[in-house]
Parts: sequence; structure tokens; C-alpha cells
Amino acid sequence: MAAKIAIKNLGPITDCTMPLNDFTVLTGAQASGKSTIAKCIYFCRTIKDDICEDVFKYSLLMNGQYSLKNTILRTLRNKFLQMFGTSKAMSNNMLLRYEYSEQTFVEITLRMQERDEFINPKYVYIKFSNDIEKFMSTVQISNIKRETLQNELNELFHDDYESIFIPAGRSLISLLTSQLNYLFATMDDDQKRSIDFCTQKYIERILKIRPLFNDGLDGLAYQKSNVTRINKKATDKILDLISTILKGRYVFVNSEERLYLTDNHDETDRFVKINYTSSGQQETVWIFNILFHLLVSKTKAFIILEEPEAHLYPDAQKYISEILALMSNQDCQLFITTHSPYILGAINNLIYANYLSSNRVITNDVNNLVDPQCQIKNHCAYYVKNGSIESCLEDSSEKLIMNEMIDGASFEINSLYDELLELSWKAGESDVV
Repeated sequence: MAAKIAIKNLGPITDCTMPLNDFTVLTGAQASGKSTIAKCIYFCRTIKDDICEDVFKYSLLMNGQYSLKNTILRTLRNKFLQMFGTSKAMSNNMLLRYEYSEQTFVEITLRMQERDEFINPKYVYIKFSNDIEKFMSTVQISNIKRETLQNELNELFHDDYESIFIPAGRSLISLLTSQLNYLFATMDDDQKRSIDFCTQKYIERILKIRPLFNDGLDGLAYQKSNVTRINKKATDKILDLISTILKGRYVFVNSEERLYLTDNHDETDRFVKINYTSSGQQETVWIFNILFHLLVSKTKAFIILEEPEAHLYPDAQKYISEILALMSNQDCQLFITTHSPYILGAINNLIYANYLSSNRVITNDVNNLVDPQCQIKNHCAYYVKNGSIESCLEDSSEKLIMNEMIDGASFEINSLYDELLELSWKAGESDVV
């Protein structure tokens, strides 16, 4: 069974039920609730990681004051409020439910409690399925190894993917590149909690893997190839696509992020500091670094990516769509939010190419046009509007994204132009008269 999420009365979302697939696309107007859905998925998929961390903390700090379950509940409540804000502003009928399998789920609601009128009487109530409850009450917390515990949790949640959130507004992190370590290191826990939770985890990931790029992406690939067998064909393909979009080679050297310019034929060592590069380069550089690290590390990951199109020219949006499709064929699953008709159109081409490639008569011709590594399989697409969600795939064997989703904005623009054109003809006729 595919995982499924249900959300009611949380932020702009009033009623949403959505199965997930290997490649899931979510589109809709700004402020329609795409980010709320993405964050809900990330919250639920990282619960197993929270439990893992709490088991080790509990084993070290166990003092009899709290049970393991209460420790986990406190962690999840704090995380939920950090991601979605105070419960005072939430609807009493709020619901978030994530089904990992038919029997395994987590459900979050609000409950009322009798308290002083000046204290918020609503609290976050978390319900676990029976198998998760049993695990928390029976897990052996003494002398357990992290890898063993993680494997047990992966099996319990039917999920052996690492969940990664790449938020919108990434250029700010690139602008602060030289101050990032200092700013993050000097923050106390309360200050860190004031940062959006997903952005906080994104920064932590950047700081963790950034030193690995002291010889660029190709240098990291070489290092990994000495440890394990990497997919050279996929690695070469993604390096080519990244270079085409960035028009440069990323390197982290002397505590400085640089982009060496690949289109400069006379000065091969000329570079630009990342905070002086274009907005498109700043928005995408850490998408590419994270994806490339996952690829060469052979990490199974569930990647939530907001607005991959930000500040990119249409041809670059096509190329980044191919990178995402390539990752979906390398033991990764993707959940993408987008406003862009170019992203949706490029994804449709990759879906259609995979559909046509099953026809043996034209398989080679299709694969010559679209690299099989970049063809999209096992996909779904949804449209968010007025607080609810609906599939926007055509009811056909191809399962393409509906044209009206791709061309909706351009249709309105073209319609207005047609009306203005009619008025110009009318004005012309008036002049003649």
C-alpha cells in the first residue's frame, strides 16, 4: 500500500486526502496550501527519526520522571508547534493523519482541557497505531545500537527512506554563506526553535556536508568511488546537467563557497563567490549539492522540494526536471511543489517518454530523444484549490498532467489579449468610419 496523508482544517487546507507515489507533483496558486501539505508530510515521515533520537536520550538521561512514550510525545508536540504555530490559532477540528500502511498510522488532533482562562486550553493530542504503541512500551533501550534501532523503526514504519526537505527561499542561505557557521553556532536552543523547523534542518544538512565539496562534485564522486561502486552513467549525466544550469563548478575551499566559471576559456581558475552569483545559481546550487551527495552516497531518500523553478530560465527548468526524474530512478522518491507551467510541461514530456518507450517498435527512437535515466515512472499529480485537493492526471493510459493545469495562466493571459485585440479592431473600424 502507498503511504497516504489526510489533513483537515490546518492552515489554508480544509480537506485533503492524498496517496503518495514515487514521483508526486503538487501544483496550485500561491498561498493555496502547498507548503502546508509538504510540511505535514515531512513532519510525519520524520517521526521515526524523532523516536530514534529520543530512545538514546532517554537511555542516557533516564530518571524515572517521564516514560519513554511521554518523552516522545513531548518532542513531537514541540516539533508540531514549531512547524505550524500556536494551537490557539488552530481550528478545534484540526486533523493530521498519516498512514504508513493499513495498520500503521499517526494521528494529530487538538483536545480541550480544563485550565485557567488565561492559558490556552487547547493542546496537541497525538494518537499512535497499536504497533507503534507496542514498540514504545517494549523496545530495549539499554545497550541498543543505533543501526539496529533504525532498522527496527524502518520496518515498523514501512519506510527505509531518509526524509529531506529543501525549502523555498534558498538564496538567502547562499547570501549568508560566510556567516552561516557563526550564526548557527552562536544561537541557543530557543533561538534555533524560532527558525522555521524545515529551514533549520536544511541549514544543518548544508553545514554537515559542505566540507565534502573541497574538490567539487566530481572530486566527491571520485572519493565515493574508492569506497563503493557508484553509478557512473547516472553520475556523469547529473554532472552534465548541473554544469549546464550553473554554468560553473561548485567548490568549497578555504571556508569559502565558490563557483568556478566553465564558460571562461582564457582563465580556467576564475571564480565568483557564491553570494555574488546570480539569483538562479544561488537558488539551485544547494539543491544540486544535496542531490549529488545522495546519489554518490547511494542514499535512499524521500526528497521534498519546494519550487525547483525559482529564478530559472525556462530551458534550465527543463534540465532541473530531468535531474529530479533521474533521482527518482536512483532509489529516491520525490515530492515537488511548483507554480511553473514549464516544470509541469517538462515533467509531462518525461512521463510520456516513459509511456512510449514500452512500445518496442519505437523504444530506441524514444530513448534517443529522452535518456531512459530521466523518464518518469510511478507518478501522481495534484492540484490545490480552495482548501481541498484533487488529482490533475488525465483519465487515460498515458496519465499525463492535464493541459488546463499547465496552461491555465497562459489561457487567461491569451484570453485577455484576444479581448484587447477585438477592441483594437473595433477602434480601427471606428477610425475608418
